[in-house]
Amino acid sequence: MISDTEAAYAAGLLDGEGSITLTCHDSSRWPSPQVSVSTTDIEALEWLQQRFGGVIVRKRTYNPAHKIPYDWKLTDRKALAFLAQVRRFMVIERKIQRCDLLLREYVACTPRNGRYTPEMAQRKQALIERFSSLP
Repeated sequence: MISDTEAAYAAGLLDGEGSITLTCHDSSRWPSPQVSVSTTDIEALEWLQQRFGGVIVRKRTYNPAHKIPYDWKLTDRKALAFLAQVRRFMVIERKIQRCDLLLREYVACTPRNGRYTPEMAQRKQALIERFSSLP
């Protein structure tokens, strides 16, 4: 478990430089939660990776004078666990709305084995539509 100070710092990184999305991975029909933080400060991303896991990806630079940009990404249940830890310290309302919706409804409409009943598929589609309609 991380300290309140660490959770607040991670929330600040997410609020300031991050995003909360639903993203399709591999051949999955359904998107899953993803949190990411983009910055040129590799040390901040390594800090996140050490505490929460995930991957750091080097992005391409188009101007040699620019610093190298990086993305830290965390997906699926690990993304939800991260959001649960940092939620109370978040301040950006649109990100809070996305966070709350995922924490409240995602697990209930997502079977661990990937086998959806028609009702679960309908609930999942409704969640995706609500999430997509948020600012």
